[in-house]
Amino acid sequence: ALALEDPGPLARAVIIVDGDNGEILYDLNARQRMYPASITKIMTSMVVLDAVAAGELSLDTQVTASAQAVDLPWNSSTAGILAGETLSILDLLYCDLLPSGNEACNILSEAVAGTSAEFVARMNAKAQELGMKDTHFMNPHGLHDPEHYTTAYDIYLMASAAMENETFRTIVRTPSYTLPATNL
Repeated sequence: ALALEDPGPLARAVIIVDGDNGEILYDLNARQRMYPASITKIMTSMVVLDAVAAGELSLDTQVTASAQAVDLPWNSSTAGILAGETLSILDLLYCDLLPSGNEACNILSEAVAGTSAEFVARMNAKAQELGMKDTHFMNPHGLHDPEHYTTAYDIYLMASAAMENETFRTIVRTPSYTLPATNL
């Protein structure tokens, strides 16, 4: 191993951590602020799952998509959910995490907090709770905003915490998911 050259990763930031003891094994710009894009959806899911654990709603709670929630830029990543369509929180989490559905994140944010703005406040509070000192969210889906940023280190903290939740683990290890028929 000593004879090998640094592999020179094709990324601007990297962190590799020993999952057993939290030791950082490799670090390249791990605390440099960067745009997280759809990695944001991990925090969205965590905040939803926290609301479920607190009894604010259940995985079976049915939610109807608002026109505002599904109104996204033309090139946005979606799960194809339509305004007026009703899905369970669990189905929306699958739509959030598997096809990276931005509208699913908006629908979930409205279901949990009433508005995306209030939901984002919960996301930022959760980030602080996890010790994510260089993270700030501006929306629940990760569409670009100059004030929406995180670091590789903070992503490690967030992902580690998310993997402690059984529902999250089940969803992210699922290779595909077929939504049951909806009202639409």
